[in-house]
Amino acid sequence: MTHTISSARPTPGARIGQTNETAYEALHQVVAGGVSSNMRARGIAAPIVVESAAGCRVHDIEGNELIDVNMGYGPHIFGYADHDVTGRIAEQFHRGHLTGLPHRLDQEAASLVTELVPSVEQLRFANSGTEALMSTIRLARAVTGRSLILTFSGHYHGWSETLLRGRDGDGVHPRPGAAGMIPEAVDHTLQVPWNDADAVEKVFLQYGAELGAVICEPVLGNVGVVPPAPGFLELLRQRTRDHGALLVFDEVITGFRVARGGAQQLYGVTPDLTVLSKVMGGGFPVAAFGGSREVMAPLTRYEAFHAGVYSGNHAALSAVAAQLAKIRAAATLYPELEGLGAYAEERVRAAAAAAGRTLSVRRVGSVMSAGLLDDATGELDESGHRALQMACQRRGVYFHPVPDEPWFLSTAHTTRDIDTVALVLERALREVPVGGGTS
Repeated sequence: MTHTISSARPTPGARIGQTNETAYEALHQVVAGGVSSNMRARGIAAPIVVESAAGCRVHDIEGNELIDVNMGYGPHIFGYADHDVTGRIAEQFHRGHLTGLPHRLDQEAASLVTELVPSVEQLRFANSGTEALMSTIRLARAVTGRSLILTFSGHYHGWSETLLRGRDGDGVHPRPGAAGMIPEAVDHTLQVPWNDADAVEKVFLQYGAELGAVICEPVLGNVGVVPPAPGFLELLRQRTRDHGALLVFDEVITGFRVARGGAQQLYGVTPDLTVLSKVMGGGFPVAAFGGSREVMAPLTRYEAFHAGVYSGNHAALSAVAAQLAKIRAAATLYPELEGLGAYAEERVRAAAAAAGRTLSVRRVGSVMSAGLLDDATGELDESGHRALQMACQRRGVYFHPVPDEPWFLSTAHTTRDIDTVALVLERALREVPVGGGTS
């Protein structure tokens, strides 16, 4: 199957007289840095300002159409503007989207979570992964009476004070991850390399009696897609039990994405506490954290603290109810996404081979990373990948310009879309010289 590769195609709805460059500059005048998230700024190599999105395509302010494999950083497993979700939210807005009181949607949405993720018997809703993770760690400390937390290098658990860590440190004790954090912010947080069983054993040998929790992304998704080494999650499960600590899975990315019950179902390892977001709300701002009734008991007795005016608002929970009901009804969803992911991996590898370039391609289900490597060093080529992304964007394909950020596929993507992406990628790889930049 072949397709003609052309530049991004103009579509109806372009803003006359505006370009992505001028619109982005206007944004900078009123929004600090032009974005409302520092992470989002990293996603812009060549300026792009979105007008609309549907299916697996975004349309920019100039009217150009781009196939998107970033998909809003992963929530849209059924594609952008999925009517089954957006229609339910729209209906709820007409019935009131926030009262600050219990609502029948609380039970409906929570019941779907507990049905699909068996380790979660009770939960609390929050507005974002960061909020849910902050409350989860606080709960774990309340349950165990211990303050020390073990984390892993490269795992992102939001930007709260005790979990935002730098990637370097002394090998066990990380440094604060951002300016403005108090110097002691991560004094009760340890950090070791992912998949390093020896490092885990050493931490438990030295700090086991002080550890309240171990938290990880069961599939590392923020510095490339890195699955757990065989037996590694099982090791974490056993050592936490041995030492009376809780095991926390940050399934903000993997929840309802790599399997119906998340990575814990895929790998057969059950955590004590689970954090969910992204796919759960289909792009609406919502998250949840939960576990067994025993672990959640301090919240039930109001002995642990969790709050938020907008937590569990009716609009957000209507999105959760619609999204998870659709997931529950789609018996072949995950086999189909696995097939699409395998096809995408094959086509991306073939494109790189045809262009004579090297990509680091790793995948779990419909989550994949494809980073350009420096042929001389074998390391990720940051500048080259950025140039590659810009070359693809000019031809109508968008992925993140940072090489270790994942691609996310959806049911809206077709094999024809993947073929187009692969052909665009091949041509762009031929254009971008070794060392980055465009010819």
